[in-house]
Amino acid sequence: MTRRGYVAVALAALVLLVVPLGLAPFVAGVEEPAPAQDRAPRTIAGDQAVAASMACTDPADPAREVPTDVVAARLCPTENGLVRWYAPQDGLHADLAPLLELLVTLDPMPESTPEGRYICPQDGGWGFDLRLALASGETVSISGDTGGCSTVRIGGEDVVGSDEVLATFLSGITDQRAASKPASDLASLPLGCGSDTTFKDHVLSRIGDPRELVRAVSCWRPDSKDDVAPWIGPTPVPDHWVAVLADDMRRHSRADLGWNGADPCVGEPWTSHDLVGQTRWGDVVAIRGVCDTYLLSDVNTGAPEDQEFWYPSQRAQRILDRLRR
Repeated sequence: MTRRGYVAVALAALVLLVVPLGLAPFVAGVEEPAPAQDRAPRTIAGDQAVAASMACTDPADPAREVPTDVVAARLCPTENGLVRWYAPQDGLHADLAPLLELLVTLDPMPESTPEGRYICPQDGGWGFDLRLALASGETVSISGDTGGCSTVRIGGEDVVGSDEVLATFLSGITDQRAASKPASDLASLPLGCGSDTTFKDHVLSRIGDPRELVRAVSCWRPDSKDDVAPWIGPTPVPDHWVAVLADDMRRHSRADLGWNGADPCVGEPWTSHDLVGQTRWGDVVAIRGVCDTYLLSDVNTGAPEDQEFWYPSQRAQRILDRLRR
């Protein structure tokens, strides 16, 4: 395979990894689910203090139904053996209505009949436990997984739409951050190269801006045309280098085709170089490099031409070269 062909295959594999697959198709003979219950949760003011105090280790009973009087929500990652990931460390309190309104409109899974079966794809997704804090002081949980049939479990029954639930929560967190500041007690999460899961990718968050990097490790593969060699690393990146690289990302990144449009390693040894780091919000992100071209928008699920690439300055490139020794 040519190196240009390899770039296309590598990017396709990356997109498959970071983009949840669609819901399973309906097959002949499957009964359509009954419409979701028309019951809007009562909207009350969120509680910032409660959101900040919620922890994934706290006890929570499974929700018997979508509760009313929710004052805060926290997303916790769960293990499914396929993908490991980090959920946001901040809880949601600013605008809970979109999340709660979505939960009450999710339809139950269609039931298979003698004439046909409802088939779920055998794909990997992100498992989660959505914690909802109530005004009464109680906390309940709603579990979900964006893989397979993309189900959420409420009241002992599976409903379809966990990918929408995850996206709605993360969108709410992103909007909330625009009007707030990071907490001062964020945990320093483990940073590593790859993982022991089925897809073997780095353990990352689903949101985060690499340009807000505050700590990082370096992972690289020399002459990695076939991407089979183990990562070299993780090598901690000195803090003052992280500051230089993050500033350089802000100055020298742009939306274009990147390695979709040209081979980034013409005349050079094929080198994969990923920076795995944590942002000021506590998210763990990857900046994926091939030779001297780096993909910033790792969590962006848009079209290739909307992806954002970083083309390091000479000063930044000297640092990156030193990390690949």
